[in-house]
Amino acid sequence: MITRIIYDTNGTILSQQQGSNLYSPVGIPYLDIEIPIGKHAVSIDVSVTPNVAVLEDLPKSELQALKEENTEIKLALAELAEMVVGGSSNG
Repeated sequence: MITRIIYDTNGTILSQQQGSNLYSPVGIPYLDIEIPIGKHAVSIDVSVTPNVAVLEDLPKSELQALKEENTEIKLALAELAEMVVGGSSNG
């Protein structure tokens, strides 16, 4: 979906809009861009022409971080179990 970003001459984002019938300011710069899933616009690089949006990854949600931690713990536990089982059969 196209996002309209209205920004000042320093590249600070003033407004972001999506949808139809978007406001087109007169005398204030704006960009219409497609923001990829998992990213968000943090500012506009006004040092280049045409100006471009500076995008960053969205921070992980607490749920996503916990899922990743859970997976790491399961892998570590499986590795530990393999070491214990492997160690006892060599005895």
